[in-house]
Amino acid sequence: MHSIMAIYWWESSRLSRRCLMSVTVVYLDKLFIGNLLADSLILWAAGRLSQIRVKPYRIIIGSCIGSLYSLALFLPGTDYLLGFPVKFTVSLLMLAASFAPLPPRKLAACMAFFYLVSFVSGGAVIGISYFISQSGGVKGISGFAEVISQHSWSGFILAMAIIWVGVAVLPRYFKKRQGFLSNKLAITIFMEGQRVTVRGLIDTGSSLCDPVTGEPVVVVEHSALKDLLPVPMKDTGACTGNAISLIESMMDTSWSDRLRLIPFQSLGSDRGILLGIKPDRVEYTWDSRMLKVEKVVIGVHGKRLDAGDEYNAIINPALFELSVPA
Repeated sequence: MHSIMAIYWWESSRLSRRCLMSVTVVYLDKLFIGNLLADSLILWAAGRLSQIRVKPYRIIIGSCIGSLYSLALFLPGTDYLLGFPVKFTVSLLMLAASFAPLPPRKLAACMAFFYLVSFVSGGAVIGISYFISQSGGVKGISGFAEVISQHSWSGFILAMAIIWVGVAVLPRYFKKRQGFLSNKLAITIFMEGQRVTVRGLIDTGSSLCDPVTGEPVVVVEHSALKDLLPVPMKDTGACTGNAISLIESMMDTSWSDRLRLIPFQSLGSDRGILLGIKPDRVEYTWDSRMLKVEKVVIGVHGKRLDAGDEYNAIINPALFELSVPA
């Protein structure tokens, strides 16, 4: 990204006897600020991707080194600064100022991410500049430079926004999704002023839903729910036998609005009806945040779900799409 905001070029026409010179005016203060912002974001991204603790003040120091290098390119007789050895040395100084001391392998990884993000962001500036350009095409080097010059700041801002989203937002989202899809999770079920906490397995193959409302079903062992259930439902056989008869017997109670019939084709049986109960809500903690779900049904299962007793509930991943802060 060093000096990407500054482009000089000459235009000449063979159709004219004279040589026309066209120079883009570059304001050094804007160039310094632009490179400072770009280098700060690139260094932050490199540190984040390398899993290095990032300190803002050190990132600013490293960015100042890169910005001063960009300004030095405009001094007379500084063509040697464009050489690879100087660029590499400046990069090392920027990384050292931002993250040192680092083990050699961590430094190598950080440098690799530094260059990767730099190349991606530089290409993004060029690509976005072309994308938002109103010109019909680019004619030669002068046309290329003109497009970049006209839209450099717009491309720069959009490219930096894309880099930030790609490094800060997406990994967090995928980490959350991966955690949801690969871990066990404790959830708390609330009903009638009572609550019980169960150990749930997040099953990506579970798509069990209430056929009427479409709400996801969390299957829970009957033994884990006993403290929440009324007396007629505390017996395992009553809840896991003839669900239709049980619902009919509960029609005149306050629980009648909570009971559901959930058709299923697994859980140790080829086909059957699972008794469903509508809770007040389900709560769980994820990433230090308390979340809740109200659009959910609890399916009562009479047998143990795990022989090792590591979990006593099976969670439909669709539950997480309906979660809101508690």
